[in-house]
Amino acid sequence: MAKKLLLIGDNMKVKEFASVLQNSANIAIANDVKTGLIMAKEIVPDGIIFVVPVYWENILPFLEEIKKDDLLKLKPIIYVGDFIEASDQTILKGKGVHTITLGPVPPQEIARYILSLI
Repeated sequence: MAKKLLLIGDNMKVKEFASVLQNSANIAIANDVKTGLIMAKEIVPDGIIFVVPVYWENILPFLEEIKKDDLLKLKPIIYVGDFIEASDQTILKGKGVHTITLGPVPPQEIARYILSLI
């Protein structure tokens, strides 16, 4: 049975990841954190992936809400970005979020790694 993944972001990277992951998972896409929280509670995905290419989007309130939900609190959350500052990585990892910094790695390899985490 294919995994259900929720991708959150509003950029070309989300579409790129969705196209790579769609052969291995059922994909839902939310354009922002608020919509992502609503969708997460509705579909209860196997994993939540934030695809934020450059700028930090505050996902801490989202994480706090997810941790209150018995159906979602143990689901893996992954934050993928072009640049993730060390302080942001520390905060995210402290909240149980896996972080992936994009580099010269093909999207297919990153998708394979993401699926291994879920």
